[in-house]
Amino acid sequence: MHSVRIAAAGLAATFCMGQAAPERLDYTLTPVLERGVLRAVQYDLRFRGEADGETVLRLPDSWGGQDDLWRSIEGLTAISGAALRDGDGPAQRVLTHRPNARIHLRYRVIQDFEGAPNAEQGNAYRPVVQANYFHLIGEASLAAPAGYDAAAPVRWRARNMPRGWTLASDLEHPGLTLGDLRSSIAVGGDFRIVRDDASRVRVALRGGWPFADAEFSASVAEIVSGQRRFFGDAASPYLVTVIQLEAPQPGWRSIGGTGLGDAFAFFATPNGEAQTITRILAHEGLHSWIPGRLGGMPPQDEAADYWLSEGFTDFYTGRVLVREGQWTPAEFAADLNLMLRAYAESPARTEPNARVVADFWNNRAVQQLPYQRGRLLATVWDARLRAAGGRDLDDVILDMRDRAARGESGVAAELFQVSAQHFGLDVREDIDAFVRRGAAIALPEDAFAPCGSIVAELTPAFHRGFDIEATAANNNIVTGVDTGLPAYAAGVRDGMVLITRTAGEIGDAGQEIAYVMRDGETERTFRYMPRGHGAVALQRLVLADDLEGERLAQCVAVLGGG
Repeated sequence: MHSVRIAAAGLAATFCMGQAAPERLDYTLTPVLERGVLRAVQYDLRFRGEADGETVLRLPDSWGGQDDLWRSIEGLTAISGAALRDGDGPAQRVLTHRPNARIHLRYRVIQDFEGAPNAEQGNAYRPVVQANYFHLIGEASLAAPAGYDAAAPVRWRARNMPRGWTLASDLEHPGLTLGDLRSSIAVGGDFRIVRDDASRVRVALRGGWPFADAEFSASVAEIVSGQRRFFGDAASPYLVTVIQLEAPQPGWRSIGGTGLGDAFAFFATPNGEAQTITRILAHEGLHSWIPGRLGGMPPQDEAADYWLSEGFTDFYTGRVLVREGQWTPAEFAADLNLMLRAYAESPARTEPNARVVADFWNNRAVQQLPYQRGRLLATVWDARLRAAGGRDLDDVILDMRDRAARGESGVAAELFQVSAQHFGLDVREDIDAFVRRGAAIALPEDAFAPCGSIVAELTPAFHRGFDIEATAANNNIVTGVDTGLPAYAAGVRDGMVLITRTAGEIGDAGQEIAYVMRDGETERTFRYMPRGHGAVALQRLVLADDLEGERLAQCVAVLGGG
């Protein structure tokens, strides 16, 4: 018996020729209001049950660092075609019915936490149901029968939207699969929708921001379009949603988000800056190609290859933002120099790659290491290719894309070595020395010529004077004050409550920093130079003073590629 492999939205399933196509699942979303106030979002689910008369229904459980997502599902009822009973655990139900019966289920999605989404709780990956809007991620809000796999066809509809409300989702097109539905976003309520017809990008946002809707949306469209052009993809529908998180304290700033198939969901405090949001979008959006379209990740210990999947993505984040005119060379240099300082001061700087595999999710410095290493190595290799004449890292990446599309074997890290060698770049010794064994990476002085030079200098080590991670984990009660540092001399003590930072730049030991802290019943501001013990050898990009005209154009070509 022959079989055919059918791929849909990056997910695949195998069906035998001659067998009936899988049954479609029907999802209908309906807002539930009481006296004009949204209380829940109702889902009606229709599908065909299993041939043996018993179907397992799976509720949302764990996703995106969130657990017990089934708590957001209430009122699950079998409207017709089946009887419902408990299954193995709270995230499962069992339906009994006639063989192959048509079944109609109904349930409500509620918000299982109090109040508005708050930055202290992190990104709002759990269902958000507020008085005048809802925000639902598929993985966190959809129940589905266990017998239907990711490639099963789906119809999704929304009905009875209140007058004056807007609806936005990346599900408003034909050819949907269950995999698409799980990796989706649906929002409704007092959202403002801005469309860009050329790129087919929509932005849905609500609330007041320090940027104009139109300007932000234009930036989003340019970034997404630029990424598509680089990888040779045509315009297709893409949705970006932006909702606000309440700040637990004055001055608190939080910006985060997640990629969801052909959508991206952002969460930010009202003081979130457009530049930071677009940088996150540029990085996360590139993951649509890096590493999946370049060969993918290893089936085990994938953190071993994060230097490529995250580091190369960070390298191309800067490249795309310059190429699309979102960043000037000065903005590129500022972003790079922040990373160079963090790398120079990192206590994990020379840890071997085995440490990344073991502690990526347990240690902040270790977690940042593959981002830093991969971006630095990509910069070094790009400079070598340009120095050899006529090539840059773009040629290698696009060759990887083509090899992966042809089905050549190897994950992205393996295909990279093959493609690099194809252009005369042997990276094996570098990977062994700087990734596997953890040797420190130094950029060559002319890595970004003619933009300027990489200079090296000794600089005071940055240190807040207390342990910021332990403080954050201790409900912002200051912990780990070093009695030998300026913070202690300024009066900072263990047990104070950290409220906000009002001055200074994290990572810059040359700027005075200021923290507002509560000492007993009194709020006090502490100002001091955030210097630690000793000095660090720091590299940074210093742009040329005469960066204008033809030299500026050449610089943009180096930073933006092409």
